[in-house]
Amino acid sequence: MIMFHARKFFSKKGDKNFTVESYQEYESILQAHHNSKNSQKLWNYFLEIIKQEYFKDIVVFLRKKYKMPRNGFEPDFVNGRYRYRFPPDAWIYKDDLQKIQELENEIIEKICKKYRLHYFDFSDIVLRFLFFNSVRHLAFEGCSLFRVCDVVEEKNPFNKKVWELVQRSDDIAYPIAIRISPYASKNDLIDFIKNNVIWEQEIEFLQNKYKDKDIKIGKVKSKNKEVQERNDFIYKNRHKTLKEIGKLLADRNIFLDDGHISKIRSLERQKRKEV
Repeated sequence: MIMFHARKFFSKKGDKNFTVESYQEYESILQAHHNSKNSQKLWNYFLEIIKQEYFKDIVVFLRKKYKMPRNGFEPDFVNGRYRYRFPPDAWIYKDDLQKIQELENEIIEKICKKYRLHYFDFSDIVLRFLFFNSVRHLAFEGCSLFRVCDVVEEKNPFNKKVWELVQRSDDIAYPIAIRISPYASKNDLIDFIKNNVIWEQEIEFLQNKYKDKDIKIGKVKSKNKEVQERNDFIYKNRHKTLKEIGKLLADRNIFLDDGHISKIRSLERQKRKEV
C-alpha cells in the first residue's frame, strides 16, 4: 500500500521518476499529516475502536479463519531489532495472493466500513494488528481527517480498478470537498472557512448529511498514558468486587475509593460497547 501512496503523490507532481529528492518530499508531506492534531484525534478514535468487543471478536474470527495464532505471530528479531514482515514467513497463506486479498476485503467490510475508516490506510494498520498484535500509527494520508487531492488528475487514474476502490474509500472517509482555485492564498482559504455562514450553512450542513450517529470521533479525547493504563486495568478486572479492584490498584500504588472505581468501570464498559 505504501508504494500505491507514493504513485499517487508522483502523479500529482507530474513526476514519473522516483528520485531520492522527490521521495524525501513525499515522506515529509506524510509526516506533516501524521504530526497534525486532526491525525492524532483520528488515531485516538482508532485506539478506542480496538478496545471494542466487536473488534476483538472480529480479530479472533479472522485469525481462526485464516489460520493464524490466537495472539498473532512473533516478529523476527534481527540484529537487535524486531522486524515485522508482511506477510509473516510463518503464515501458511503467505504466498497465496487470493487468500491475502480475501483477508484484506474482510478487514474492509467488517472493520473499515463499520467505523468509517479509509480502506487503504487503516486496512494496513488492522492487518498489522492481526498478524503481530501490534498497533502502530503509520504516516499515511488517510489517517487524518483531511486529504488533499488533484480533482482533475483523479479523473485519469493510472489503474482504474484500484482507483475505483480508492474513490469508494474516499467517499466514506471524505465525502465533502472544498475545491480551491490555483490563485487562492492561504489567508483566502482561512478567511473562507472562518466565515460562520459558510461554515454552518454549507460545510457543517453537508457534514451532518453524512455523519453516522454511532461514530463519535469528536468526543474521543487524548488521555494521559498512565491514566489510560489505570482505566484499562480496572476494566480488565471488572468482574471482581470494588474492594478487590481497590486492593489490586493499591498494590500498584494507585489509591481510589469505591465510588471512583465504580465510575471508571462503568465508563470503560460503555466505551467498549460504542465509540
